[in-house]
Amino acid sequence: MPLEDVNPFYLGAFVLYLLFILLIGAWAHTKSNSKEDFWVFGNDLGKWLATWSLVANYFSAVAVIGTVGEAAQVGYALATAVSLGLVLGIVGFYFISHKVRELDKITFSDIVAELTDREYARPITGVVLLLSSWVFLIMQLVGSGFLVTTITGIPYEYMVWAIGIVFIAYTVMGGLVSVAWTDLIQGTMMVGLVGLATGYLVFDLGGITAINQQFAAMDSANVQPLGDGLYTPVAVVGSILAFFGSIFVSQAMILRVNATKDVETTKFHLAMGGVIISVFSVIIIVLSAGTAVTLENAGLSVSNPDQMFPMLITEYFPTVIGTIVILGLMGAILSTTDSLLHAIGVTFARDIYDYFNPNTSDANQLRMSRLATVVFGFLAILISIDPPGTVFALYEFRALFITSALLVPVYVGLYWRGLSGRAIVASIVTGGIASVGTVFAGGLPPTIVGVGTAVLVLVGVHLVSKTQPSRSATRS
Repeated sequence: MPLEDVNPFYLGAFVLYLLFILLIGAWAHTKSNSKEDFWVFGNDLGKWLATWSLVANYFSAVAVIGTVGEAAQVGYALATAVSLGLVLGIVGFYFISHKVRELDKITFSDIVAELTDREYARPITGVVLLLSSWVFLIMQLVGSGFLVTTITGIPYEYMVWAIGIVFIAYTVMGGLVSVAWTDLIQGTMMVGLVGLATGYLVFDLGGITAINQQFAAMDSANVQPLGDGLYTPVAVVGSILAFFGSIFVSQAMILRVNATKDVETTKFHLAMGGVIISVFSVIIIVLSAGTAVTLENAGLSVSNPDQMFPMLITEYFPTVIGTIVILGLMGAILSTTDSLLHAIGVTFARDIYDYFNPNTSDANQLRMSRLATVVFGFLAILISIDPPGTVFALYEFRALFITSALLVPVYVGLYWRGLSGRAIVASIVTGGIASVGTVFAGGLPPTIVGVGTAVLVLVGVHLVSKTQPSRSATRS
């Protein structure tokens, strides 16, 4: 690669950023003295640390790379189908978070095992969560790789390896202590700097009204809530349901809720985080429209929507502004990367390894958590070198799969404690399989098929189970 293709300003900012993150990881390592410290911050996560960790985890490569590129092409309909569901998910989770805290469990799989009275539900749920987090991790690496490659000139595969190794290293060092403190820094940096970049773009293009007019001139469907037939009402409902549910069944969300000091802290961080996320979601949509208008005016086009925003940075923003935006974007993307790596390690060690090795020591569980973080992190890097789809496509697949599998059986079981455990497990398995099968077969929205199947199986198996002896009666 010719040296003249490398942008020294952007590359220097990126390297300094990674070094700073590693220093935080090294410091956090000194604070992670037990399994509880590594997994759930010693159950001592405070209000503002939890709030910014939630915000930073929420905005990922999907928001700043995938959503900007996708919304720039399909318009504001994406906000109706995706952002609305995500924000509603946080609002809904606020009202049930106390129920999650009352169970006093570490992971989502622990909750399922408690509700079903079946320990084998832990590894089954753990596999679903592990696959979901792993797909999400691949998305972060793809998004960050595209971003840094476009702005620095360094080949994509090198960037993916560099980013992946650094984030595996500092997550392994400090666990949730590393994740929470870096999220605080990255979250505030992300909101401030991306907001600044959006303000610059709006000012330069003549205001939000001018952007809307130019966006509509490109295609009138861009400013319509359903995209002029792009989304049918059924498809919108399915999409909202998928992204709404993805909040409820996120392992990272459950870990963070259980890491907070008390219920008051839990409620505060969800409420305040929800407000920040709602405002920032609007900023992202404005940024998407501005990106589309700017590239159109400049006569620039890309074949992959994931490259649209990185191209805007290199071709439109002055170098100083571009560097500032990059730091904000890296904060958004990589703050989610560490949360996913941490969730993968905890899920494997607690929900899968511990089930097959029930008498293992805390030290060995901690060791397996770190080992799983490394192994699955490197596997994600290898897949990211040649990704199977765009960032947004991967995110959509992950959301519909995990929502179909876990949303209905787990949360119905949370409020209806007399529900058959066998019915919950059967609903998890069939809901996930039905949604994935519909993705490949085509036809109806996969989330509606998956959730509908989960409901039918939940009810059907529960009714059948009522006619059979209970587990407690059999044991007696």
